[in-house]
Formats: sequence, C-alpha cells, structure tokens
Amino acid sequence: MDRFKTLLLREWLQHRRGWMVVVALPPLLMLLLLLLERVSLHIDGHEAATELGALPAPVLVMISVVAGGALCFVLAWGAALLQSPGLARRDQQDRSIEFWLSLPVGHGAALSAPLLAHLLLFPLAALVLGTLAGLLISPLAVARFAHAADWLSVPWGPLLAATAALVARMALGFLLATLWLSPLVLLVMAASAWLKRWGLPAVVATAVLLGGVSDRLLGQPLVSDLGRTLLQNAGRSFVAGAPGHGIRLVPGADPAVEFLAYPSAAWHDALLALSRLADPLLLLALALSAGSFGLLVLRRRRG
Repeated sequence: MDRFKTLLLREWLQHRRGWMVVVALPPLLMLLLLLLERVSLHIDGHEAATELGALPAPVLVMISVVAGGALCFVLAWGAALLQSPGLARRDQQDRSIEFWLSLPVGHGAALSAPLLAHLLLFPLAALVLGTLAGLLISPLAVARFAHAADWLSVPWGPLLAATAALVARMALGFLLATLWLSPLVLLVMAASAWLKRWGLPAVVATAVLLGGVSDRLLGQPLVSDLGRTLLQNAGRSFVAGAPGHGIRLVPGADPAVEFLAYPSAAWHDALLALSRLADPLLLLALALSAGSFGLLVLRRRRG
C-alpha cells in the first residue's frame, strides 16, 4: 500500500501544475464575466443579465455553485480522457521504463496508479474544488445581479444540504459512468500502448469493420449498438430519471423548500442508477476492460 501511495504521489508531483491550471480556469472565467459590466449573454433574444437579475439571491448562489462545480468537473474529465491514451506508454516515451522495472513494483500497480489518479481522483477533486470556488464567487454574483446584502439572507442550511447532495450524486454518477465507459477507454489505451499513434485509428477502423460484418452476416449492428448502449448507460448514471429528481424553481416559489426536497430526490435517483448495474451488459463490459488491462500489463512487461 505504501508503494502504491508513492506511485500516486508521483502522479501528483508530475502533473500538479497542469491539474491546478485546469481547475483554476473555470472560476477565473466566471470572475471575469462577473466583473466586466459590459459582458452579457443573449438567450432567445433576451439578455441573460436581465433574466438573472429577476432571480432571488438563493437561486443565484446555487447557480454559481453548480456552474463552478460542473465546469471544473467537465474540463478535468475531458482533459483526463484526452490524455489517457498516452498514459500506458508514457514510461517508454521518456525512457524511464528500465528504472521502473528495476523497482519492486508490480505491473498492475504501476498501471493502476496513473489510471486512478487521472481518470478518477483528478475529476473528483475538480468537482469538489469547483463547487467550493463557485460558493466563494457567489457573493459577487449576488452583488452583480441583485443586492450584496441579500447574500446574508440566503437559507444556508437547506442550500448547503442540497449542494452536498448534488456533489455526492455527481460523484456517484461519475463513478458509474467510468465503470460503463471503462471498456472503451482501456481498449483505446491498450491499442495505443501496442500501436502507439496508430492505436486510436486502429480501434476505429476495427469497430467499423466488425460493425459492417455483423450487420451483413447477422442483420444487426452489434458493435454500434454496444457502443451506443454503453454511452447511454454512462449518461443515465448522472441522471437516472427518478420522479421528482432535480431542483425546479418556479417564479414565486420558496427556494428553501426545493433545496430541502432535493437530497431525498437525489437519493432515489442514485438508487435507480445503481439498479441499472444489474445488466448482463455490465459483465461483458467488465470482461472487455479486464482483457484490455491484461494487454496493458503484457505490453509493460515486455518493456
């Protein structure tokens, strides 16, 4: 376990600057938009500033919190996915593979540490930090579109409870989505490890070829259906569609009531998302993921 923690520390030391830039960029952009008086967005012919100015202070705070967390999370997850194909062959590229092979570290741990750090821990940390940044920016948002004194009258108990439930629901959805997408991500990583820059084109060409063969021989686009189903299940991991899920704020409604009702709705939506794991397709996804990870270990063992 100590060796695995050291491997995780290596990822932090090597990528901390890039990670901090990714996490800091959305809050800085939000601050810039709030500070520039002349900046406004047009939605369906109406200025967003006019629409936001009609909202109560609790809603403005929640918008800041959600925007900060969502923007940081999406940017971090996208950056991690774009970087993932090169993780498996990073040690070969910088010629440090001989050094790592000389250490008493298993190949599975050496591969699991960067996967855990980049594809799980980094996006989760970005979600939490972005949410906190949105909370810190919220006084400026309230002062920009309402009155600064209104920030003090926000029902912080219900709002913080709804925020905690929202972050927890997003985190669970991200973990489930990663589980559903793992065969696609690990397959591209394995192909990149063996074929280098030709890995992704090879995966796409193979998928198109197998899709055409299955369509002609079986009359069903099995490959495209599999990919579509995996993507749909990943999307439903975040919003499973339980009745009453989400915070709906109508004009004249009390935001505190909606905030108090959200944790229960998020809980039921999370249970619905977890129930979808009882799908035979998940076993196939896990088998493909295990096979791809085995190819990564074999490639690393060969140096």
